Amino acid sequence: MTNKNIFVACDVSSQKEILDLLELIHEDISGIKIGLQYITQRSPEEIRELSKFKKPIFYDGKFFDIKNTLVESIKSLKNLNVSYATVHLLNGLDALKAANHAAQEIDLNLLGVSVLTSFNDEDLEILGFSNKVGDQVKKLIEIAIEAKLHGVICSPLEIKKIKKIAPQLKCFTPGIRMKKIKDDQKRTLTPKEAINLGADFLVIGRPIINSKNPDIVLVGIGCPKQEKWMLNNTNEINSLLFGIGAAFSFYVGKEKRAPKWSAYVQNERAKSNSFKKN
Repeated sequence: MTNKNIFVACDVSSQKEILDLLELIHEDISGIKIGLQYITQRSPEEIRELSKFKKPIFYDGKFFDIKNTLVESIKSLKNLNVSYATVHLLNGLDALKAANHAAQEIDLNLLGVSVLTSFNDEDLEILGFSNKVGDQVKKLIEIAIEAKLHGVICSPLEIKKIKKIAPQLKCFTPGIRMKKIKDDQKRTLTPKEAINLGADFLVIGRPIINSKNPDIVLVGIGCPKQEKWMLNNTNEINSLLFGIGAAFSFYVGKEKRAPKWSAYVQNERAKSNSFKKN
């Protein structure tokens, strides 16, 4: 596996978080995936700003609606500088064909979402599907083939089956874990296993942080954003989160301006030293 296989899942909310993350890792990844947590809170200008890293951007909106709305949603991505976008294959053949036509007109590669990696056979049964996951994925892949989509989103467990019936489809594969852990993903494999099965791209988020298994992760965002981020991610990162404040970034040279409180303290200290000298 090389960095040419990895799209990092930037499942964050703030622009500063995503820019800081990409500044650290952009040379070691193939592309950038932005999901609902990010795109529902950020402006078109902020999305376009990610282009500065010169990596393809994967807009993971998972569009699922009636044909007209689906097509117009795809058209709305025209000026965002994104290379890929996702639609649910459950939209149906007619809607997918129309959406793919709209995507091709703006040089956008459409990826079809098969069955979410958080679903298993029991989940499908509860939702009223008679098919097992493998059979449901196969049925949806046949629709993706007929709609002439660029690729599909699938768990690593279905890659081999998909490549057998549709070798031309690019497989973008979430559900990547460095080891077996209990979380919301139910159909997972390791990166090496997924690549060996034929995955074209791996979509990796949490494991990029967790794979190094640090005992402590220092969080230097600034209050109260720092505390909110730590609360939201405490179950996602397998380390002790230690808030150190935004001043850290200033003192190590990542930020040009000190936080207001730090600048105030330095100013008061300077005044005090000046008074003592006089």
